[in-house]
Amino acid sequence: MAKFDPQKDEDRAYLAAALTAFALGLKLKAVLAPERGRPIEARARHIAMYLTHVALGMSLARVARAFDRDRSTVAYACHLVEDKRDDADFDDWLDQLSLGLSSVVLLGIAPQLACSNSIRQ
Repeated sequence: MAKFDPQKDEDRAYLAAALTAFALGLKLKAVLAPERGRPIEARARHIAMYLTHVALGMSLARVARAFDRDRSTVAYACHLVEDKRDDADFDDWLDQLSLGLSSVVLLGIAPQLACSNSIRQ
């Protein structure tokens, strides 16, 4: 198994999908499936794409490539998720997922930064 690289868009997308699948009690394979799947699986994919875009600051085009989807699909997914944020409970839940995702990515980058700083000294 290849090592997680927080700089790779595909690894970031995988992490967002895994976190979302876990939070919703779904199989990761279903969230990442090329077909739409059940409505809950499609919604989980929408949330994962949204988190990748918003929490990790990736452009819609980069998210689309990472999830092997069209950019318009990612834009639509982000729009759907953003509309659901009017629900306070959903908004809080999504904030927690966002914080968790960004924390894990930062933790993955931190050792690399520490190594590069020690080399410069």
